[in-house]
Amino acid sequence: MCLSYTVVSSMITLTHLEIVDLALRLAASGQLGLLIYWFGQYKPKTQKRAYQFFVLCIISYILLTTPIANEDYGWLRAPLLLLTDLTAFSIWYLVLTILKPQRSLMDYPKWLTIPVGLWCVWLAYFFLFTPGKGVLHDASHVIGFVVLGYVIYRCLHGYFDDLVDERRSARLIIVTGCGIYMAVLTFFELAFRFVKDLSLFSLLNALTIALLSFIFSARYIKPNADDRPVNEKTMSSAIKETSSSKPPRSVNAEKLYELMESGIYRQPDFSVSALSEAVGIPQHQLRKLINQELGFTNFSHYLNSYRIPEVCRQLENTQQQHIPILTLALEAGFNSIAPFNRAFKHHMGMTPKQYRERFQK
Repeated sequence: MCLSYTVVSSMITLTHLEIVDLALRLAASGQLGLLIYWFGQYKPKTQKRAYQFFVLCIISYILLTTPIANEDYGWLRAPLLLLTDLTAFSIWYLVLTILKPQRSLMDYPKWLTIPVGLWCVWLAYFFLFTPGKGVLHDASHVIGFVVLGYVIYRCLHGYFDDLVDERRSARLIIVTGCGIYMAVLTFFELAFRFVKDLSLFSLLNALTIALLSFIFSARYIKPNADDRPVNEKTMSSAIKETSSSKPPRSVNAEKLYELMESGIYRQPDFSVSALSEAVGIPQHQLRKLINQELGFTNFSHYLNSYRIPEVCRQLENTQQQHIPILTLALEAGFNSIAPFNRAFKHHMGMTPKQYRERFQK
């Protein structure tokens, strides 16, 4: 049995299954629309645009894949199609702001941002001023698939090294809820295009979208009395409050300090799990301790805060100038010269060789 509706002189016929599909998509779109407003009020300035752009692309995809014929969308189909194809880039932008919130897009290498920007401009022209079909449309899906692969890699790389619980959760959510989901959809678009046109597949997709929208919204929209819009005045007062009250070290922090001073960091492939066993506390407590009490957001940076000064003391010693730099790096706990050189330059602003030359007679 079908139900028919007349909309602006065109007939749209929907089955009961398709009506449920449409209702789920509209409900998810409305819920995500509230998130756009919420992000604008409660997210830091460096992140809110990325979150809003991401949610807008998701809403566009939801509306574009409703059980309605393409011609019934009218002029709205082109911008919806554009934003849908930009979803992979919106996830990439979101990941950048989550992993490196202190950096803007202008801080990233031009060889990366310029090609991405030009490609997005080309997509805007392709979808808004041309039919948006053919080989170039398929090429945009392939590039989107590659971008999603890079997003998954970026989220998984350094996951165990990350000490910020909220950021670790965001990595998993992006990988499981966004990256893999979008990758599967792109795979169907390229390999099994006929499946996505089935009503049952569309309904299951709509149900999945509605569930993910609910979970995503429930994570962020919390009706707490303490929720206040993020602004510079709120942030500055929080910083002053934090800096003015420095509590003494906890018992676990003292134990951690003694272990690190004893040279436990010199062990190669030293991990959070190994250190948590040595301290005698669970990993999540150790991460919270190093992050909130000691101020480190990355476990490698915490280790390097001991390893790099040790190597510096060795390089400053004129009696040890005959010892190769690689030997000093390995003795401090590094596995090879390349990561050591990167870490040393990050902390000291110069290479180990340049640092040693400053103390040569």
